[in-house]
Amino acid sequence: MNATDPADYLWGPPTSKANYCETDYAVSRYVAEFINSLTNVVYIIYGTYGLRQLRRKDKYNDCLRALPYWGLIAVGLCSFAFHLSLKYHTQMMDDLSMHFATTPVLHRVLTANSNRRGSVIIGIVLGSILLFLVTFHVITDELVLHSVSFVGAVTLIGVHTIRLVNSRTLPGSATRQRIWGIVRFGAAIFNLGYWLWILDQWACGFLAKSREAIGLPWAFVLELHGWWHICTGIGAYIFIAVVDHLVSGEDLSQQSLAWPASWASTSIFAGRGPVDKVSEKQK
Repeated sequence: MNATDPADYLWGPPTSKANYCETDYAVSRYVAEFINSLTNVVYIIYGTYGLRQLRRKDKYNDCLRALPYWGLIAVGLCSFAFHLSLKYHTQMMDDLSMHFATTPVLHRVLTANSNRRGSVIIGIVLGSILLFLVTFHVITDELVLHSVSFVGAVTLIGVHTIRLVNSRTLPGSATRQRIWGIVRFGAAIFNLGYWLWILDQWACGFLAKSREAIGLPWAFVLELHGWWHICTGIGAYIFIAVVDHLVSGEDLSQQSLAWPASWASTSIFAGRGPVDKVSEKQK
């Protein structure tokens, strides 16, 4: 199904340790994995949207608030470079960008109730851990510690986000109900992306045969690693935006969240229970 002979690949033969189920250079000699490259635009769109909202609120120069969105954009650019070329050095960029994106968010949730000194100390600790992970991963090219540390960081962000929701919103209030809707949806779509990523590897043979039978363009729907990009891009944006709201203390009604976060805040994920109007008035 390759569109060109391997000798004609623009980027040369793949040298990366990871190579996903999408057929290499099936669409163009210029792009190793077309859908896996294209879908990275999701990270860039949501990261850019978050930065534009900060600029609109005149908070663009707040480094702690802007850095997570820049990290999201970096993930999109680095992952695009990797899937475009399937080279070892671009794989390193893709792998490490995930840590550079999660670390600022982790710092925000861990220092939400800290003073400046505590925030600096935690920043130094996280920076040291990040430096160790980067150095170890580049030297050894292993994937176990990389994967475990990333999942651990995402889990910590999720746990502390739940604590922030419970501590910084009033029980029974409409604000808490809306935030819970956003958080539940964000967790659900992130997990969906993870299982699609797993399925893309486990069922690669079946997916490849199915795509060949269906033919283009509908075969693109079965490029599950591309769906992983879409799902995690949405999920990452949601948690970054929720953490930013909770830590900054801004009124949720004054924030313009991108779709589908705006939809999730009033969807079935938010529940249909009664809202305590008294609590809401006392806010």
